Amino acid sequence: MPGEPRIATLGFLVLILTACTVLPAGTAPIIRIGLVAPFEGRQREIGYDLIYAARLCVRQWNGRGGVENYRVELVALDDGGDPERARRAAQSLGIDPAVVGVMGHWLAETTAAARPAYAQVGLPLIPVDKSTAWPGRLPESFAAEYQAISPLGDKPGPYAPQAYHACNRLVEAIGQAIAAEGQATRAGVAAALLSSQRQGE
Repeated sequence: MPGEPRIATLGFLVLILTACTVLPAGTAPIIRIGLVAPFEGRQREIGYDLIYAARLCVRQWNGRGGVENYRVELVALDDGGDPERARRAAQSLGIDPAVVGVMGHWLAETTAAARPAYAQVGLPLIPVDKSTAWPGRLPESFAAEYQAISPLGDKPGPYAPQAYHACNRLVEAIGQAIAAEGQATRAGVAAALLSSQRQGE
Protein backbone atom coordinates (compact mmCIF):
# COMPACT_ATOMS: atom_id res chain seq x y z
CA MET A 1 0.00 0.00 0.00
CA PRO A 2 1.24 3.56 -0.69
CA GLY A 3 1.27 4.61 2.97
CA GLU A 4 3.18 1.58 4.26
CA PRO A 5 6.76 2.87 3.73
CA ARG A 6 5.90 6.07 5.54
CA ILE A 7 4.30 4.18 8.45
CA ALA A 8 7.32 1.90 8.67
CA THR A 9 9.65 4.89 8.65
CA LEU A 10 7.73 6.58 11.46
CA GLY A 11 7.56 3.38 13.49
CA PHE A 12 11.32 2.97 13.25
CA LEU A 13 11.80 6.64 14.14
CA VAL A 14 9.72 6.31 17.29
CA LEU A 15 11.71 3.24 18.34
CA ILE A 16 15.07 4.99 17.97
CA LEU A 17 14.10 8.31 19.55
CA THR A 18 15.50 7.35 22.90
CA ALA A 19 18.59 5.67 21.50
CA CYS A 20 19.59 8.64 19.36
CA THR A 21 19.47 11.09 22.25
CA VAL A 22 21.27 9.09 24.92
CA LEU A 23 24.50 10.83 25.87
CA PRO A 24 27.88 9.24 26.57
CA ALA A 25 28.87 8.79 30.19
CA GLY A 26 30.27 11.88 31.84
CA THR A 27 28.25 14.41 29.86
CA ALA A 28 25.32 16.59 30.95
CA PRO A 29 22.52 14.86 32.88
CA ILE A 30 19.32 14.02 31.04
CA ILE A 31 15.77 15.09 31.74
CA ARG A 32 12.97 13.36 29.84
CA ILE A 33 9.66 14.61 28.49
CA GLY A 34 6.96 12.39 27.06
CA LEU A 35 4.82 12.70 23.97
CA VAL A 36 1.84 10.41 23.45
CA ALA A 37 -0.08 10.65 20.19
CA PRO A 38 -1.69 8.47 17.49
CA PHE A 39 1.27 7.46 15.33
CA GLU A 40 -0.73 4.65 13.72
CA GLY A 41 -4.34 4.29 12.65
CA ARG A 42 -6.79 6.81 11.27
CA GLN A 43 -5.25 9.78 13.10
CA ARG A 44 -1.62 9.04 12.23
CA GLU A 45 -1.25 12.26 10.22
CA ILE A 46 -1.75 14.09 13.52
CA GLY A 47 1.02 12.02 15.05
CA TYR A 48 3.42 12.98 12.26
CA ASP A 49 2.81 16.66 12.88
CA LEU A 50 3.22 16.37 16.62
CA ILE A 51 6.35 14.25 16.76
CA TYR A 52 8.39 16.24 14.25
CA ALA A 53 7.46 19.53 15.93
CA ALA A 54 8.37 18.15 19.35
CA ARG A 55 11.65 16.76 18.05
CA LEU A 56 12.46 20.16 16.54
CA CYS A 57 11.77 21.85 19.87
CA VAL A 58 14.02 19.42 21.74
CA ARG A 59 16.79 19.76 19.16
CA GLN A 60 16.69 23.54 19.44
CA TRP A 61 16.89 23.48 23.24
CA ASN A 62 19.76 21.00 23.22
CA GLY A 63 21.52 23.01 20.52
CA ARG A 64 21.50 25.95 22.93
CA GLY A 65 23.05 23.85 25.67
CA GLY A 66 19.91 22.27 27.09
CA VAL A 67 17.89 23.64 29.99
CA GLU A 68 19.79 24.65 33.14
CA ASN A 69 22.67 22.36 32.07
CA TYR A 70 20.36 19.37 31.50
CA ARG A 71 19.95 17.75 28.12
CA VAL A 72 16.34 17.12 27.09
CA GLU A 73 15.31 13.71 25.81
CA LEU A 74 12.00 12.99 24.09
CA VAL A 75 10.19 9.72 24.78
CA ALA A 76 7.39 9.18 22.24
CA LEU A 77 4.69 6.54 22.64
CA ASP A 78 1.85 5.61 20.32
CA ASP A 79 -1.70 5.33 21.64
CA GLY A 80 -3.28 4.73 18.21
CA GLY A 81 -6.18 6.95 19.20
CA ASP A 82 -7.36 4.21 21.56
CA PRO A 83 -8.27 5.07 25.18
CA GLU A 84 -6.95 1.82 26.65
CA ARG A 85 -3.64 2.18 24.85
CA ALA A 86 -3.50 5.79 26.02
CA ARG A 87 -3.94 4.65 29.63
CA ARG A 88 -1.16 2.07 29.28
CA ALA A 89 1.15 4.64 27.67
CA ALA A 90 0.54 7.01 30.57
CA GLN A 91 1.35 4.25 33.06
CA SER A 92 4.54 3.44 31.18
CA LEU A 93 5.74 7.04 31.30
CA GLY A 94 4.75 7.28 34.94
CA ILE A 95 7.13 4.55 36.07
CA ASP A 96 10.17 6.31 34.57
CA PRO A 97 11.38 8.77 37.22
CA ALA A 98 13.35 10.76 34.64
CA VAL A 99 10.12 11.73 32.85
CA VAL A 100 8.94 14.97 34.48
CA GLY A 101 6.23 16.11 32.06
CA VAL A 102 4.12 14.89 29.17
CA MET A 103 2.38 16.31 26.08
CA GLY A 104 -0.63 14.56 24.53
CA HIS A 105 -2.98 12.91 23.58
CA TRP A 106 -4.86 14.99 21.01
CA LEU A 107 -8.21 13.20 21.23
CA ALA A 108 -10.56 14.08 24.10
CA GLU A 109 -11.28 10.43 24.88
CA THR A 110 -7.63 9.36 24.98
CA THR A 111 -6.65 12.35 27.09
CA ALA A 112 -9.46 11.62 29.54
CA ALA A 113 -8.45 7.95 29.76
CA ALA A 114 -4.82 8.83 30.50
CA ARG A 115 -5.35 11.63 33.02
CA PRO A 116 -5.91 9.38 36.10
CA ALA A 117 -2.66 7.52 35.47
CA TYR A 118 -0.72 10.78 35.30
CA ALA A 119 -2.48 12.17 38.37
CA GLN A 120 -1.68 9.03 40.36
CA VAL A 121 2.06 9.62 40.03
CA GLY A 122 1.97 13.44 39.94
CA LEU A 123 3.14 13.62 36.33
CA PRO A 124 2.06 16.93 34.76
CA LEU A 125 0.27 16.73 31.41
CA ILE A 126 -0.04 19.49 28.83
CA PRO A 127 -3.03 18.52 26.68
CA VAL A 128 -2.28 18.98 22.99
CA ASP A 129 -5.47 19.18 20.97
CA LYS A 130 -7.41 21.37 18.58
CA SER A 131 -7.93 23.96 21.31
CA THR A 132 -4.19 24.38 21.91
CA ALA A 133 -3.19 27.47 19.97
CA TRP A 134 0.24 28.89 19.25
CA PRO A 135 0.15 32.22 21.13
CA GLY A 136 2.55 34.11 18.89
CA ARG A 137 4.43 33.97 15.64
CA LEU A 138 6.40 30.89 14.76
CA PRO A 139 10.12 31.42 14.10
CA GLU A 140 10.83 32.23 10.46
CA SER A 141 13.02 29.14 10.22
CA PHE A 142 10.32 26.84 11.62
CA ALA A 143 9.12 25.33 8.33
CA ALA A 144 12.62 24.67 7.00
CA GLU A 145 13.84 23.17 10.26
CA TYR A 146 10.69 21.05 10.57
CA GLN A 147 11.28 19.65 7.07
CA ALA A 148 14.86 18.83 8.00
CA ILE A 149 13.59 16.82 11.00
CA SER A 150 11.06 14.85 8.92
CA PRO A 151 12.60 11.77 7.24
CA LEU A 152 10.56 12.48 4.10
CA GLY A 153 10.95 16.25 4.12
CA ASP A 154 7.29 16.88 4.94
CA LYS A 155 6.07 20.42 5.41
CA PRO A 156 4.57 21.22 8.84
CA GLY A 157 0.89 20.42 8.98
CA PRO A 158 -1.88 22.22 10.86
CA TYR A 159 -1.13 20.53 14.19
CA ALA A 160 2.61 21.16 14.34
CA PRO A 161 2.41 24.62 15.99
CA GLN A 162 0.41 23.23 18.93
CA ALA A 163 3.02 20.59 19.67
CA TYR A 164 5.88 23.05 19.23
CA HIS A 165 4.21 25.46 21.65
CA ALA A 166 3.46 22.72 24.21
CA CYS A 167 7.01 21.41 24.08
CA ASN A 168 8.49 24.85 24.63
CA ARG A 169 6.10 25.49 27.53
CA LEU A 170 7.11 22.21 29.12
CA VAL A 171 10.85 22.76 28.76
CA GLU A 172 10.55 26.32 30.07
CA ALA A 173 8.68 24.98 33.10
CA ILE A 174 11.45 22.44 33.66
CA GLY A 175 13.98 25.26 33.62
CA GLN A 176 11.96 27.24 36.14
CA ALA A 177 11.69 24.22 38.42
CA ILE A 178 15.44 23.59 38.30
CA ALA A 179 16.19 27.25 38.96
CA ALA A 180 13.85 27.27 41.95
CA GLU A 181 14.68 23.87 43.50
CA GLY A 182 18.02 22.86 42.03
CA GLN A 183 16.40 19.93 40.29
CA ALA A 184 13.41 19.14 38.08
CA THR A 185 10.79 17.29 40.07
CA ARG A 186 7.34 16.51 38.76
CA ALA A 187 5.82 18.66 41.48
CA GLY A 188 8.14 21.54 40.62
CA VAL A 189 7.34 21.33 36.92
CA ALA A 190 3.61 21.17 37.67
CA ALA A 191 3.90 24.26 39.87
CA ALA A 192 5.81 26.14 37.18
CA LEU A 193 3.20 25.25 34.56
CA LEU A 194 0.40 26.40 36.86
CA SER A 195 2.20 29.66 37.57
CA SER A 196 2.75 30.40 33.87
CA GLN A 197 -0.91 29.60 33.16
CA ARG A 198 -2.06 32.05 35.83
CA GLN A 199 0.25 34.75 34.48
CA GLY A 200 -1.20 34.25 31.01
CA GLU A 201 -4.80 34.63 32.18
